[in-house]
Amino acid sequence: MTDVEDSSPSARAQQWGSSLGFVLAASGSAIGLGNLWGLPYRLAQGGGMAFLVLYLVAVVLLGFPLLLAELVLGCHTGRSPVLATRAVGGPSWQLLGWLFPLSSTLILGYYAVMTGWVGRALIEALRGHLPTDQGKGAPFFLHLSQGWPEAGAYMVVLVFTAFVVATGVQQGIERLSRWSMPALLVLLIGLLLWSPSLPEALPRYREVLFHWQWSDLLDPGILRQAFGQAFFSLGLGSGAMVAYASHVQNRDPLPQQAAAITVLDTTVGLMAVFITVPLMGTIALGQEGNFGALSNFFVSLPLGFASLGHGGVVLAVAFFLLAGIAAVTSAVALLEVPVSVLVDSLGWGRGATAWGTGAVAAILGLPALLSTDLLMASHDLFGGVVLIGSGLLLSLLMGWVAPEQVMGNLPQCPRPLLQGVLLALRWLIPLVLGGVLLLSSMDLLRMNLALRL
Repeated sequence: MTDVEDSSPSARAQQWGSSLGFVLAASGSAIGLGNLWGLPYRLAQGGGMAFLVLYLVAVVLLGFPLLLAELVLGCHTGRSPVLATRAVGGPSWQLLGWLFPLSSTLILGYYAVMTGWVGRALIEALRGHLPTDQGKGAPFFLHLSQGWPEAGAYMVVLVFTAFVVATGVQQGIERLSRWSMPALLVLLIGLLLWSPSLPEALPRYREVLFHWQWSDLLDPGILRQAFGQAFFSLGLGSGAMVAYASHVQNRDPLPQQAAAITVLDTTVGLMAVFITVPLMGTIALGQEGNFGALSNFFVSLPLGFASLGHGGVVLAVAFFLLAGIAAVTSAVALLEVPVSVLVDSLGWGRGATAWGTGAVAAILGLPALLSTDLLMASHDLFGGVVLIGSGLLLSLLMGWVAPEQVMGNLPQCPRPLLQGVLLALRWLIPLVLGGVLLLSSMDLLRMNLALRL
């Protein structure tokens, strides 16, 4: 291991205005479509309460320690992901550092496509053009995901994302998070108060959420889904938390901040479950064809809102507005990763780098824009296998190569908790993520073979 490079004033020139601003921004980067889209869908696929229990256990035992390790890495070095990994691990770990901006840029390409669909769904809800029956559901999704309007929405998302990142950490990212996160929580609370009042709410909760089987706790498929969702929902493995934490002041209490981010992100996911489950029809339970959760989010939920009449239209507007907010804050975090690397490593100006990197992401996202099949393949590969691999390597770096960075930079953390975090980084996280990575890779290969046949 090498000594940490000197954090010169320029390395921390961009700082968060306050600890609250950082927590809101980091929570915004974690809270995205994965919370509103992935968690309810995976829950509906099977497992019910057992899945939820396993998910919460994984958040505590897997997500929190790895999140804390990412924050320590960024804050301790004051560097972007590439220089941060090199600073604590030496040149051999620089490959992991470059994997962060590469995967983040590739993910941003297809994520912007989906964010554009959310924006278009919001417009359709405002116009009162939600699908009113099953026969109109698929055409509604095709309307969102095809044609020049889709390309226009895609470009609007990327332009806005680049503008926020180019404006800076305080004036751009933090300012966006300070108004967007409270707005998102207000919308969620309003929808949460309404959702249980639906006629089908209690039967749907019993069917999807509240059923329990002890055998589900040992089901390999449910275990994989629960642990994978815990990893994805916190935005781990992309380098966003390392990049954001590089702007944190050294005196900030990282364990408390990591706990706040974890609690806020998990709470939003659970709220999304209670909001969306009553709206789920049979299409949400595995009968949606090739696009899985995409159909659930852009077909089943609009159908559910439309079935409620004029009030459902208002609720659909609120839901897709909060989904758009969550998606944009996550897109901003994804772009910040490569921008911070290029600014920190090469000394480029933030504004030009943000616009240039946004343009590169737009080009890389064209296949996903043109084909939903390619979008899903990109999600499975870059948003799945690559992110899990990055998280696995990061746990090995912070647990075995640079454990003193974890132990020495959390003086305010109780000793038993610190030892538990280190134990998780060294053994539990590599074991779990290694198993999830193996199963995900096998599934990806199986799907590719099936398509070729």
